[in-house]
Amino acid sequence: MPPPALLNALREMAREQPVTVTVRGGCMAPRIVEGDRVAVVPARFYRPGDILVVRAADGRWLVHRLLGWRRRHGALALVTQGDGCVAADAPVPLRHVLGRVVGPAGRVTWGDRLRAVSAFLRLALRSLIRRVRPIRPIRPMPPH
Repeated sequence: MPPPALLNALREMAREQPVTVTVRGGCMAPRIVEGDRVAVVPARFYRPGDILVVRAADGRWLVHRLLGWRRRHGALALVTQGDGCVAADAPVPLRHVLGRVVGPAGRVTWGDRLRAVSAFLRLALRSLIRRVRPIRPIRPMPPH
């Protein structure tokens, strides 16, 4: 896993001029595909729909879309997901965000933002339902 000092150094470099990242994998296809080079800059605020470069808990760098935020371990964390992925990523602490993808690859439409917010609301609703209505084991029906 890259040390936090590396992430901080990259973020500081990106404040001066965009940092270029080469994408591995196809989780953001068709907008961003394997081998694409994207420019990344840090921002003061990230909005749902933005495409971000974040460091995941396992140390991998991810280029995924921001769905929303939640509290985790008493701090703000971002919920992200690749456009081609079926599940959201584990929440990412704000300190693990390198920045937002800018330029043509990072162009975000209102439709992108609406889809991101909708996906986040579905996740939140599922989580709420699980808390309110815990899953109970199925009991066999008595014989008649």
